[in-house]
Amino acid sequence: MMTALPDVTVSQVFEDSRLPALITPDDPGTDIVTWVRGNVDAVRELILDTGGVLFRGFPGTADVDVFHDFCSSFPSPLLDYTEQSSPRDKLGDKVYSSTTYPADQVIPFHNANSFGHEFPLNIWFACIRTATKGGRTPICDTRRVLANLSERTRENFATKGILYTRNYYDGMGVPWQETFDTDSQEEAEKFMQDGHIAYRWHTEGNLILQTRQVRHAILQHPKTGEDVWFNQAHLFHKASLDERIKPLMRQFNDWQLPRNAFYGDGTVIPDETIHEIFAAFDEAELSFDWQPGDYLMLDNLLTSHARKTFEGSQRLISVSFSELFTDYEPYFAKYGDATLDPQPTPDAN
Repeated sequence: MMTALPDVTVSQVFEDSRLPALITPDDPGTDIVTWVRGNVDAVRELILDTGGVLFRGFPGTADVDVFHDFCSSFPSPLLDYTEQSSPRDKLGDKVYSSTTYPADQVIPFHNANSFGHEFPLNIWFACIRTATKGGRTPICDTRRVLANLSERTRENFATKGILYTRNYYDGMGVPWQETFDTDSQEEAEKFMQDGHIAYRWHTEGNLILQTRQVRHAILQHPKTGEDVWFNQAHLFHKASLDERIKPLMRQFNDWQLPRNAFYGDGTVIPDETIHEIFAAFDEAELSFDWQPGDYLMLDNLLTSHARKTFEGSQRLISVSFSELFTDYEPYFAKYGDATLDPQPTPDAN
């Protein structure tokens, strides 16, 4: 049974899942910002309990400024989008578009910045405008994804972690300036040093910067204590490359690709393991159609999100982040640091 809250009805979107909880106003004139400011703690508890909350039916919510005020009602300040791995447009003060990949591309399940040493605990979505057709944002419970994986896969990742490699080429992929939200190499270097990211700048050829970082695959939620599947190994791994760009990528070996993922010890993650991860996400998928003015609040560790293809250029989903997780020292100690020299030998395991 869902928690009762004043002046709203709390129910479920899906009969067989408590994720996401659905909050609708009893009075259709209820102002969402005023209401949430009076119920912040209860909403936060509901999100921790269910993994996410969908607000629907409140007036005037299909507006970026209202969305900003709504997100700012919670105690943790909104965050800049840093260490980017995908492009976004800035729509307002710490409000961004969803990932601006072409409409005919599916964006697989992921958690924001889950490849990093700092990441938001909360992520908000607002549907400002719907697509002509399609454009869903599927979600899934990361605890269920973890349970769907084989014991061997869980053990390999828990023991070894993940090595993420990135090579920033001129005119290919997200520029390093966008990733680190600065034009200053010195500022980018400070972020990389603080994050135990091995890096090297290049002055000849198309390669500008290469980085490597070892990170977790399974994380303990800092508030619930539960283990969650929280990483982007399947997105970075070469097995997830779009078929249309694979011919272009043949010029690179595994370590030269714009991005790739290995086990934390530098050994290859087999393609079959990546396929198993995608299947684990697919089994846990929950999907609903957006309505204009919908707000979706997710716990970024408990719940992954994705994007379906869509038609029409008017689709606009805005996104904000808050409550930065920074207590990463135990994971640095567990998995160690990446190095650029010597290059690990990518033997399969």
